[in-house]
Amino acid sequence: MKTFDIGLGGYSILQSPNMTHTQMMGYIIKTPNGKLIVIDGGNPGDAGYLREQIMESGGHVDLWLITHCHDDHFCALMKILEAPDGITIDRICYNFPPRDWLEAVEPSDWNRAFFEVIDANADLFQVLYEKDTLNIDGLQIEVLNDPMDFQQFTDPSPNGGSNINDTSLVFRFTFPNGKTALFLGDLGLRAGDILEAKYGDALKSDIVQMAHHGQNGAGENVYQRIRPTLCMWTAPIWLWNNDAGQGFNTHFFKTVTVRGWMEKLGVKLHAVEGEGPALII
Repeated sequence: MKTFDIGLGGYSILQSPNMTHTQMMGYIIKTPNGKLIVIDGGNPGDAGYLREQIMESGGHVDLWLITHCHDDHFCALMKILEAPDGITIDRICYNFPPRDWLEAVEPSDWNRAFFEVIDANADLFQVLYEKDTLNIDGLQIEVLNDPMDFQQFTDPSPNGGSNINDTSLVFRFTFPNGKTALFLGDLGLRAGDILEAKYGDALKSDIVQMAHHGQNGAGENVYQRIRPTLCMWTAPIWLWNNDAGQGFNTHFFKTVTVRGWMEKLGVKLHAVEGEGPALII
């Protein structure tokens, strides 16, 4: 496991490795008093690793955050809710556009199945809105946007991105010592521009989770505002290198381009999902 010491004052962020060939996103944030916050979780094949890590930390999740309605982000949670096997969860927070809109722009059996899980566990789920704040053991969590203006993302994205990605919730974590971590989910180009216009330099954060696995997500202008010290890339090695089998940077993904943006910003620290678990402390 790689460890990155950013000085979080006794708190930690575990970036889960992908347990399948495809991309995913899963984080476990632990407080000094053992409180657990999970963000997304990954694909069905990632559930086993996630379960092990939660159980090793006591088996109780105080807060579970879902960034948006895509299966590589919520399916591991689905598996755990279907068979908890000792895991307990206080609350699961999310905000999705209406089901008919999701079905119209990106029909998905997984999305339909997840709404069934939400309906069956209604007491666990809570909708979050922009400017909501949560506090877990001194760790402040701010919601910087929500998808309530989803209709502006009905037309195809100008850069070929996903409509649903543009509805990602964005979370800013502020640790008691003032360090900050920004989680962008799969935020797309359009939504990234809106976020940057709204917050400007207030997006500055020590740590950033790179939007949409580090490729074809929020634009360079967003990262110029964030100016991170550490980038967290939810990307398998093949995606990190834009190599689908023909060599470095030979495929159509934009990860290497985004890596170049970070190089221009002088970022030296990179936690890459495909390199195995990463612990930020």
